[in-house]
Amino acid sequence: MLAALAACDRQPVDAASKPYEIVTQLRPESRETYMKMFRLAHHMCALARTAMKLPPPPPLVALPADFVINRSTYIGSGSSYLIRREEFVVDIGDMKPETGCKTRIGSSLYEAVGRDGQIHSQARELDGHTEVDEPIPLIKDPLKGSADETSYTEKRTVDGIAMRCLPPTLLGGLTLDKCVADTEAGLLRDGAGDPLVLHARELVPGRDKMVLLTEPVSVQIGKPVSPERIALTGTK
Repeated sequence: MLAALAACDRQPVDAASKPYEIVTQLRPESRETYMKMFRLAHHMCALARTAMKLPPPPPLVALPADFVINRSTYIGSGSSYLIRREEFVVDIGDMKPETGCKTRIGSSLYEAVGRDGQIHSQARELDGHTEVDEPIPLIKDPLKGSADETSYTEKRTVDGIAMRCLPPTLLGGLTLDKCVADTEAGLLRDGAGDPLVLHARELVPGRDKMVLLTEPVSVQIGKPVSPERIALTGTK
């Protein structure tokens, strides 16, 4: 469980000393390319229904206009932190010829909170089942991520937000990019000690030039954070 936040369970944590509240989103650059795999699976399922002499299935679910693959929230008070990741996917788990080749937009939620020397985490899966993990010790490692400070060499300011970026790379005719939040004290990190990515253009391996874009939705750095904001959903 909590595969997307495994680092929170196993990696040392160094909470940022400067308070922050950041929301980012990850979306496909091309909706057509993103849907290609799901469209093929639905087509094969429809052919199977034809072979079984069953009526045609309903159309493949359409992506909403504001579709994102995930929306991530990072909150840090200086002494505690929250990482929340909402994930959205074309769910083909019930796409079987005999049951109608059903598709839908499904969602899952992964959260981790670090406070009072412990990490608290929970996950809500696609089927709606929520599982809360037992708290584990929060361990600090001052050396974690030190290589990142020297890797992000290019300074940029985008919409008033200070960023440091990796040098752009060219792969298969595509320019790839990645930028993280920057402060006077260095890279701003989430509770797991990883740099907070605000902008990225990245290629998905094995997905026929499928490009994913990470974009900032809202960025607040240095504004005090209420402790009540740093809690798992459904808890106080």
